Amino acid sequence: MQSVPFIDNAARSQTPACCKLYLGVALVWLSLLFADQAWAVAPIEVVALFKDRAVLRTSSSQQMLKVGETSDFGATLLSADPYGAKVRYANEVYDLSLSTRVSSRFSKRTEDSVRINRDSFGQYRISGQINGHYANFLVDTGASVVAMSETHATSMGLNYLQGRPGNVETAQGITSAYFLNLDEVKIAGITRHGVRATVILGSYPVEVLLGMSFLRNVSMQDEAGVLTLTAKY
Repeated sequence: MQSVPFIDNAARSQTPACCKLYLGVALVWLSLLFADQAWAVAPIEVVALFKDRAVLRTSSSQQMLKVGETSDFGATLLSADPYGAKVRYANEVYDLSLSTRVSSRFSKRTEDSVRINRDSFGQYRISGQINGHYANFLVDTGASVVAMSETHATSMGLNYLQGRPGNVETAQGITSAYFLNLDEVKIAGITRHGVRATVILGSYPVEVLLGMSFLRNVSMQDEAGVLTLTAKY
């Protein structure tokens, strides 16, 4: 059994949300007054894409939709595949790729890069896949490897008990864990194989931590609250 230091970002200081909240409210009112200006539409983000399904997110809500369904926040999914989605929102139709936002910073994703918008907590979250299974990731440069809870691993059918047993240090103290390699981790158009990971016994962390065993294979650029990950070859 070995003890491996594990740095947890959950307790890091968080960016105050008040200013962003005021800005979001202002944008909503501007969208009502100037509906013909695209930059004034309340932000919608596509955080996961599948055939005929997509996960849409606003600043306060997230929902998976099938084609033809309308979310609680008024967005209708018109079409979807692993490369993009067509969404009708506020009487406008938008072609969105993964982790792009209907806002002044809208841009299309290229095949080997993805842009992630910083949330109201000052963190970067994105959906992706582990061995073909859907997962919510929190970008964490303080974690040496991709880290997930026993609950995550079980839901994905990972045979983590065949991994190497050990211990990790978390905010809750020293916890038992298993170390293994993931066959595939996919974030938008970036796919990596044989990614080192830790499965921590219990239900912590709440989200899968996208640690350096994946991130060292991409270049990262953080500018104006948008983190761009680009694959290295």
